[in-house]
Amino acid sequence: MRARLSGIGPALALAAALGLAAPAAAQMQIEMIETIEEPDPSASQPRDGSVPCSEINNRAMEASLVIRQHASALSAGFEPDARAQAMVLLAWLDQWTGRLRGLVDLGEFTQCLDEGDSETYRRALATAARVGNQARSDLLQAATRPQAQPAQQQRGRRF
Repeated sequence: MRARLSGIGPALALAAALGLAAPAAAQMQIEMIETIEEPDPSASQPRDGSVPCSEINNRAMEASLVIRQHASALSAGFEPDARAQAMVLLAWLDQWTGRLRGLVDLGEFTQCLDEGDSETYRRALATAARVGNQARSDLLQAATRPQAQPAQQQRGRRF
């Protein structure tokens, strides 16, 4: 038993030394954290969780340009066999319209957009709505029109 206790002595000494060293290391970390200073956010840098006005304006301008491209392609009309492509283009137009609408609302709420920018984006939204409605109407009319089948094809079928 005495041999066992003699082996515990150095282990206790080591545990005591580590026990004292751990709080000292923790204290050094706390002191280091206290000495680190965060830079003051300037007016040009966004604060935590915010987006700079230039980013809102850039994204809104991008959305308005994409809307104009899609609206231009849809306003030219589409062939009956290109109906699927027109639907995809209309879906993209709707997606970018929603994105621009959200950016305009955000820009006006944060007072990032001036009157000229807001007017430009509102015109793009109006164009998208007008062209989108016309394209939807054309797509629905093409779908509801009865397709005239030639008499030869009908006669050749046997059920």
